[in-house]
Amino acid sequence: MRIYILVVLLAVFGQALEKYQINPDSITDGKFMGIKILDSRLVDISRVDGEKFYGISGISYDEKHDVLYALNDRGRLFHFRILVKDNKIKDLKPISGHRLYDEHGRKLLKPRSDSEGLALIQNGDQKALLVSFERYPKIMKFDIFGHGTKNQTITLPTRLKNIKNYQGKNGALEALTYHPEYGILTTAEFPLKDQKSGYQGIFNSDGEVCKFKKDYFDNAVTEFEIMPDNNLLVLQRDFEKKTFKISITLKKVYLDEIIDGICSTKNLAVMKSDAGWNLDNFEGLTHYKDNIYFMISDDNGFFLQDTILTMFEVVDLK
Repeated sequence: MRIYILVVLLAVFGQALEKYQINPDSITDGKFMGIKILDSRLVDISRVDGEKFYGISGISYDEKHDVLYALNDRGRLFHFRILVKDNKIKDLKPISGHRLYDEHGRKLLKPRSDSEGLALIQNGDQKALLVSFERYPKIMKFDIFGHGTKNQTITLPTRLKNIKNYQGKNGALEALTYHPEYGILTTAEFPLKDQKSGYQGIFNSDGEVCKFKKDYFDNAVTEFEIMPDNNLLVLQRDFEKKTFKISITLKKVYLDEIIDGICSTKNLAVMKSDAGWNLDNFEGLTHYKDNIYFMISDDNGFFLQDTILTMFEVVDLK
C-alpha cells in the first residue's frame, strides 16, 4: 500500500521523469544533421492545482528563475521548476496551475479557449505572457498567472483576423514569439488561402514580414522561437493518418536574408518515425540558453500518446 501511494504521489506531483529515447539506436551520440539530442523525458503528471495536465501546445522558459511555463490547448497554464544539470533534465516540479481569464475577469471557455502559441516577454522585472489562438484567431496578453491585462488583445493585420482566410478553423495562429526588431511574430499552422503556393507567411502587427518556402504543404508549423542570432527556429510536424507515420522538422528561417519578401531557409533536422525515431506530436518549442532548446509534445489527451520533453542543441550555427 505504501509503495502504491508513493507511485501515485510521484505521478501527481511530478517528482519522477522517465528516461525516453527519441533517437534511433544507430545515433549513439545524439548528433543528427544540424542538431544534437541531449536528453528526452516522458512527463507523467496528471493534475496541477486541480487542473488536468494534458494537450500541451506551447512552452516558454524563464532563464532568470528556472521556470518553464506550459500552455495547453484548453486555456490552461502551468508553472514548473525545471532542474538541468550537465545538459540533462533532472527534475520538473509543478509549481501551480491556472485558468486563462480575459481582462474583465471572465474565464476563457470553448471554443474561444483554443490556445496554441506561447511567448514570454520581459522588461526588467516586468513579465507577461503572449498567447495565440485558433478558431477565433487572436493574440492576447496575460500576466504570468493567466489573468488578462488591460487592452490585452494585440493588433493583428486584417488578413489574420478572419478565420475564413485560413485553411480551417483548427489551423489558425499556431506559432508565436517576440523578436527584438520585428516585435510580435506569428504564423498559421498552414499557409493562408491567399498565400503563394508552397510558401508560409510570417506576420507581425504591421503585416507580412516575409514568407518562406515549405518542403510540402502538409508539413504544419506548430511553433517557432528566436535564435541567439535573431533568426527563427521553426518546428514543423507532419502526420500521415493512413500509415500513422510522423515526421518532425526543425528548420532555420533567416530573417536577415530576405529577398523579394522571401526568407532563405535551412533544414537543421528532419526526423522520421519510419527511420527509427520515437516521435510524438511535438508542438511546443522554447529557447533554454546558448544554442540549447526544449521541445514538448501534445498528447491530445489520448491514452496512446505521450507528453515528451526533449532537450537538444543546434550545432550547425551557419
